[in-house]
Amino acid sequence: NYGPTIYSSKLAEAKGYNQVLWLVQGKVSEVGASNILIFWKNDQGEDELITPPLDGTILPGVTRDSILQLAKSWGEFKVTERDIDMEELVEKLKQKKVYEVFGCGTAAIVSPVSVIHFRDVDYDIPIDPTIGSGKLSRRFWKELTDIYYGRKESEWGLVIN
Repeated sequence: NYGPTIYSSKLAEAKGYNQVLWLVQGKVSEVGASNILIFWKNDQGEDELITPPLDGTILPGVTRDSILQLAKSWGEFKVTERDIDMEELVEKLKQKKVYEVFGCGTAAIVSPVSVIHFRDVDYDIPIDPTIGSGKLSRRFWKELTDIYYGRKESEWGLVIN
């Protein structure tokens, strides 16, 4: 039930933001009504796609699961489900180690995040102006929409004529 989130969303909108980044006890949870994924360089120097674990407070989204499965199948970077402390995210943003942040869900499919406002500071997140998103989030969007619309064969899709 997202009813209780309407007031906070309206406050964010009044300040010029599109969505709210939800925190639960200081941990990143969701963005608006979508799951959140972060692509960054981790402390071991690896490229990593990270998302909060399904702990009962996070919607077990089909799009989230599809993105995680795709990422794992590509084998190009580490894929992790674990708690993400907001302070950890802020530190990575300050260090310019965050490549992309995006929400995902059935309606939005993949939606880039261009800025996170936290404790009166705006942290910009890289967006490629030629595609309106980051390269990885765009790749996920294209892959998923190609499967959705039958442009690409997949075990997940059945094309009906």
